[in-house]
Amino acid sequence: MHPELPATPATYGQATSADRKLRSLDLSAMRHLDIVVGGNANVDFLVPGLRSHLANEGIAAAVRSTAHGGWINESFADAPSDVWVIWISSMGATRGMTARTAIDISATVAATERLIARGTKVIVVLPEPLIVENDPFSPFASWRLAMLEELRRALPPAVVQLSIEHVVRNVGMSSFSATRYWTQAKAPCHPDAATLVGVEVASTIARMLSPRVRAVAVDLDDTLWGGLVGEVGPQGLELDPDGSGRPYLELQRFLLDASDRGIAVGVVSKNDEEQARRPFLDRPEMVLGLDAFVRFEASWEPKYLAIQRLADQLNIGIDSVCFLDDSQFERDEAARMLPGLITPDLSMPPDRRVDHLIETRLFMNPQVSDEDKLRVAFFKRTAEPAPSDLMSYLESLDMTLEVSRVSSENIDRVVSLLHKTNQFNVTMWRPSPSEVAELLSNEQNYAYAYRLVDRLGDAGVISVLLAETRDGVAQLRSWVMSCRVFSRGVEWAVAEHFATWLSKRSIDHVSASYVAGPRNGLVAELLANLGLSGGEGGADAESVPIDVIDVPKHCIRIVDQ
Repeated sequence: MHPELPATPATYGQATSADRKLRSLDLSAMRHLDIVVGGNANVDFLVPGLRSHLANEGIAAAVRSTAHGGWINESFADAPSDVWVIWISSMGATRGMTARTAIDISATVAATERLIARGTKVIVVLPEPLIVENDPFSPFASWRLAMLEELRRALPPAVVQLSIEHVVRNVGMSSFSATRYWTQAKAPCHPDAATLVGVEVASTIARMLSPRVRAVAVDLDDTLWGGLVGEVGPQGLELDPDGSGRPYLELQRFLLDASDRGIAVGVVSKNDEEQARRPFLDRPEMVLGLDAFVRFEASWEPKYLAIQRLADQLNIGIDSVCFLDDSQFERDEAARMLPGLITPDLSMPPDRRVDHLIETRLFMNPQVSDEDKLRVAFFKRTAEPAPSDLMSYLESLDMTLEVSRVSSENIDRVVSLLHKTNQFNVTMWRPSPSEVAELLSNEQNYAYAYRLVDRLGDAGVISVLLAETRDGVAQLRSWVMSCRVFSRGVEWAVAEHFATWLSKRSIDHVSASYVAGPRNGLVAELLANLGLSGGEGGADAESVPIDVIDVPKHCIRIVDQ
């Protein structure tokens, strides 16, 4: 993070000041995005807040506004962009509350589909409440709800639908609405409110690219229930949903929903393990069951050791793990021993904790993919005893690698995997959606995603390999693989498909450069084992003949989709 970045703004004045400061800073080390904003109103007032909060998320954004009301026409232009933000404003649809006109739903949907087909991520800001709705019986109220429902049903699944009703609630309708700005500038709300909308859009973009929390390590006593199970036993714990136990069950529901949305949850408790498990078996009020956890550790050792083991099991960085514990001592010790660990302050009363976690936006995930859910399900599987002969065990899994060319149907998962993966990542390239789309535009380039299925279930898309071909040489641009399929031979199956595909197209040389990252040392050895001892530090590697590539034995069936 740049040390001179201004704080996230709360008003339009703060946003414009922060935006001016950004223009004086060198943000070249940050991830860059090209963003287009538009809609049926003037959305320029949200841009400074959008840019400044994205900078605080580690993203340098170039933002362009479409002409007022001209976003559908501009969607036909083939200009490169990573994200489009489209505000379908109630003020725009009503021409400042003077009419109740119909939105052209079919044209809106067609425009978003055009953008998605080019690899652009699309966010639609849904119609905001109108001040006239302070009269709950106003015709505008029922009209907007009907329009909102029709729009929600019609938009493609790949579109992120962002409701801003919570922004209106938080600032109050009288502060959000300012009809004079519609009269003067065709703006849908007060500039201060537009700034807050811009911040919400920025948070949505950042979490679309990379969810902040991928796993939760959670305490038990006075966190998931009230009281100490070792002292009062399961029946003495506060778990009454209509009484003092309600806040603890609220947190349990929050974590269960997080698990269902692809965040792994593990228990880290200082307790006797048998005692720690009893409430899950003896108290029917519990919302979380033992089957909700990917790991359950109760012992008397320091908690940071168990947290590290959880991260190791999931093969994720500590900076993707959130530790929830009511004890400031435990949080401080774990944060000191595990730099980067996310440790929200839970010192407030229990009935404020879930509200606080929501306010942090740590758990915000605008797009939950099937692969996110499959990943958690994968780690919840009952562990099977491994035979002494590893190859026999792997053969017994009956693994199939389903290979599909990267397309608009899977590009969201592909970009997500390229951005999330740190350990098995050969080049550390973090491309924007438009950069991936540009590589796809040349059908001579190799761009494939790999899905692993075995007798235990479907692991989802777990690897991506991208390479550019020119003059008989394939230049490896990116090769990533999910940590959850390490040591199963998947990498050899991917390499086999890559080499076979190239040889069929008379591409007889491969060039691969290894770029060292903080946790990807294992892939340097991988390249060497394949015969691709690429240059390090991003330097161009010498190309080697394909017939030099030596793919070790594996037991995975490869199926082209």
